[in-house]
Amino acid sequence: MEQLPINLNEITEGAAYQAIETAIIQYFQVRDCIVNFDTQSACILFDPVVHQRWIARFNGHFDSCDSKDIPISVPLRSLPPQIKQMTRPILENLMAGQESLESYYKWKPLERKIVSGTITEVHHTHYKISFKGGSGILYNRDAIKRESYSLGKTHLFHIKRVRMDGNNVRIYLSRRSKRLPEFVLASKFPKYRFKCYRRLPGIKSWIRTTAPRFRWGLFLSKDIRQSLAGEYLHFYS
Repeated sequence: MEQLPINLNEITEGAAYQAIETAIIQYFQVRDCIVNFDTQSACILFDPVVHQRWIARFNGHFDSCDSKDIPISVPLRSLPPQIKQMTRPILENLMAGQESLESYYKWKPLERKIVSGTITEVHHTHYKISFKGGSGILYNRDAIKRESYSLGKTHLFHIKRVRMDGNNVRIYLSRRSKRLPEFVLASKFPKYRFKCYRRLPGIKSWIRTTAPRFRWGLFLSKDIRQSLAGEYLHFYS
C-alpha cells in the first residue's frame, strides 16, 4: 500500500482512517482494526483459530494460544493490494457524505437569509435556481403566481429551509416571504429600518418604517416594485 500524504485536512484524514480500517476488517473478516498514519501501520485483531495463516505471515510464526484475539501491527505497505482496491470506493462514499455535511453546515446558518439566484431549470412542479456557491429549489407553492419564471431570469429568493436528504443537501427557496420587501428596502436605504408585518405576495405589502413620511415616495420606485413582483407597498410609521 502506498504511503499516505501527511498534509490531509481533518475531514479527509478522518475519512481515510475509516476507509482503510473498514477495508481491512472486510478483507480479513476480523473484529477490529486501528490504523496509525504516524507509524504507517495497522493494528489488526486476528482470531488465532480462523487466521492462523495470516498470523504466521505477519508474525513470522504461529504459536497456539488461548487468547480470543491476537493484535498484530502490520505495516500498511505489507497489506495485500486488494485492500487498497477496496479502500478507494469506501473512501469516495465517505468523502461524498463528508462534503455534503460540510455543505449543510455552510448553508444551514443562512436559513431565512436572502440570495440572488438565476433560474436554470423549469419543471412542472418546481424550478431549479443557481446562486453563488450553490443551488436550490423553488416549488410552485413558494412562487408568486403573477410573476414570470423563465430560464435565465434572476430574482431575489428567501432561503426557506436547508435539509439533508441522504448524502444530498436540499435548499428550499421562496418568493413569498415577508423578508423580501424588508431586504430590498433596507439594501437601498440602509439608514432606515423596515418591518413587513403583512404581505400578499405580488399584490400588496404593509410595512412599518423609521423613515420620515416625506421620504416614502422614494420607496415606491419602479425597480423596487419590479423586484417584488410589482406589488404595492403601503407604509406606516
